[in-house]
Amino acid sequence: MRNDYIYQLVATILPNGIDGEKVQHDLGIWTTLRDAKRQMKEFVKDGDFFCPVYCYSIQFLPLNNDLDYQSERMINVYSPDGKLQIKEFNMVSCGAEWSRELNLNIRAYVDMGPKKKSYFMLYNYWRPGPATKCARISFLEPKYELGASYNKSIWVLDDREKETLCEYLKTPIEGCSRVGVHNVWQTAIWAFNNEVEGIDEKRMLPLDLPMPDYRRLTNE
Repeated sequence: MRNDYIYQLVATILPNGIDGEKVQHDLGIWTTLRDAKRQMKEFVKDGDFFCPVYCYSIQFLPLNNDLDYQSERMINVYSPDGKLQIKEFNMVSCGAEWSRELNLNIRAYVDMGPKKKSYFMLYNYWRPGPATKCARISFLEPKYELGASYNKSIWVLDDREKETLCEYLKTPIEGCSRVGVHNVWQTAIWAFNNEVEGIDEKRMLPLDLPMPDYRRLTNE
């Protein structure tokens, strides 16, 4: 099996503000990561977009023996000044909880980059696929993490939605067989730990980790 990649560079801009629709500019495909990074630096320096850049991303597109794209994707996400923020592999994630009643879904993702941020993704639909918006939220503080939103709009919760999130995370889980897991918040932590266990166990979060006050969610 071949282990070759091509590298797609994308700039995400937000013409209607951070909570509005986003536009993704495909800036090209390169055969080496070095060339893709070099081109990104040129755009950071001289890019002339009609709106501010939210982030850049480089997607690793693996090829199989027939040189067809595979479904797995690795993506590096960079801040507008070209600094690596998150290195994410889309298969390294675990579903935590979902609610049809509230139309919410939570998945835990694992950042494999140098900063190794701990966060979960919140979707505005009980299944991630049909969701139109998503928010990447830190486990450790009431803060959004910068990152690619794939084919979703970037979700900045309003005050009512923040309250709903807090209440949902406190919802008890009845009949759960996982030791130490009693509510949705702890289920999200368990999902994150499930992915890092055996790979990078020092990153595991305690199940009794205090939940941040997500009513204070901020981009700062």
